[in-house]
Amino acid sequence: MIRNSIAVVSGEYRSVALLSLCVALNSFGMGVIGPVLPLFVEQEYGVSATEVGIAIGLFGAGRLFTGVPAGLLAQRYGRKPVLALGAGLNFLGALMVSVSFNFWWLTGWRFMSGLGSNAFSTVTTVYLRDESSAANRGRILSTQELSILSAQILAPLLGGYIASVFGLRVPLYTQAVLMALSLAVVVLALPESRWRERQEEENRATPAQTPAERENQPAGRQRGALLSLILSPAFIFVGLFAIMIVANRQGARFSVMPLFGKAKGFGPEHLGWWLSITHLPQFFTTAVSGYLSDRFGRKSPIIPSVILICAGIAAFVWADGLWQLLLSGALLGMGEGLGSPAGTVIFADIAPPGMEGVTLGIFRSTAGIGTVGGAMIFGAIADLWGFPWALWVDAILFAAAGIGVMLFVRETRRRSG
Repeated sequence: MIRNSIAVVSGEYRSVALLSLCVALNSFGMGVIGPVLPLFVEQEYGVSATEVGIAIGLFGAGRLFTGVPAGLLAQRYGRKPVLALGAGLNFLGALMVSVSFNFWWLTGWRFMSGLGSNAFSTVTTVYLRDESSAANRGRILSTQELSILSAQILAPLLGGYIASVFGLRVPLYTQAVLMALSLAVVVLALPESRWRERQEEENRATPAQTPAERENQPAGRQRGALLSLILSPAFIFVGLFAIMIVANRQGARFSVMPLFGKAKGFGPEHLGWWLSITHLPQFFTTAVSGYLSDRFGRKSPIIPSVILICAGIAAFVWADGLWQLLLSGALLGMGEGLGSPAGTVIFADIAPPGMEGVTLGIFRSTAGIGTVGGAMIFGAIADLWGFPWALWVDAILFAAAGIGVMLFVRETRRRSG
C-alpha cells in the first residue's frame, strides 16, 4: 500500500506532487495559527466563546459562497486560473489578519481568506479527480488530505512554540508568508489539468455525433442529472456526514476544545502538542482510508471513523492530564483521517459527466454549513450550558450522520476481486 501511495505522487503524477506542495504550504499556515488564534482573539479583544466561534467559523463560511462558483469557473476557464485566484485571496486575507487592530477587522478578513481557501480547496479536488481513474480515485484524492496533514503535524507545535516565545501575533505573520509561497508555486510551476476532462468527454462521445451535438446534447442531460444528484440519498446523507466532519473539526477541535483546554489549565504549548498529535495518526489513517475505499468500497471507513471520533471527544471531556489530552487527539485524528476522504470520493464518483467541477463545488458548499454552524452553535452551547455539553452534542450528531450514510447510501464502487 505504501509503495502504491508513493507511486501516485511521483513520475507521471508530477502535477499531483506540485499541487500537494501548494496544499501543504496553505495547511502549514493554517496549522501555525490553530492553537493560537482562539487565545489571541479572546486575549486581544476580550470577547466571549461565541464571538471566538464567529471569528473561527467565518473562515469556513466561504464554503457557502465560493464552492459552486469556483467549480463553474474551473469548468469554463480551467483549473489553474481559479487555483491562483483562490490562493491570492487566501494570502490577502491572511496578511490583513496579521495586522488586525480590532475584532471585526480580523473577522472580516478571516472571511475573505476563507473565500479564497475554499475556492482553492474545491478546485484542488477537481484537479485531483482529473488526474485519477475509478480504480485509484480514493488514493489520488486522499493526497489532498495527506498534504494537509503532512504540514499540520508540525505546524501547531511550531505555532504554539512561537506564540510562547514571541507572542500570539507572530504566528499570524508566519501564516501570511506561507500563503505567499503557495501562490508563487501555483502561478510559476503548476500545469493545467483540464485537458484530461476534455479527453474523457471526447472518449464518451459517439463517432456519429457532430461537434454541435456534442456541445448541446449533454446540456439537457446535465440539468436532469444535477437535479437527480441533489435529490439522491448520496447527496443528502453524505452531505450531512461531511457537514459533521467539518463541524467537529472547526466547531469542536479548533474552537471549543482549545478554550475548554485552557479552562482545564492547559497552555498554548500543550494545545500545540495536542493538535500535532491529532494530525500524526490522521496522516496514516487517511492513507488507509484511500486504500480501503478503492479495495473494499467507499463506505468501508465510515463506522470506524464514527467510533474513533466519539471516543476522542469522550477522552477530551474527561481529560485531566497531558497523556489523556494527547490520547483524545490521537483518537480524533484517526477518526477524521478515515472519514473525511470517504465523502469526497463518493461525491467524485457520482459527479455527472462534464459537471465534475459543479458537483464537487456543491459538496464543498454543503460542508461549509458545518464550519459556520459548528463553530457558532457549539460555541453558543458552551456559553449557555458549558463546554462538555457542546462536545456531547457534537458526538451525538456525528454518530447519527455516519449511521445515516451506512443505512441509506448505496455503495458507489464494488469490492474488487
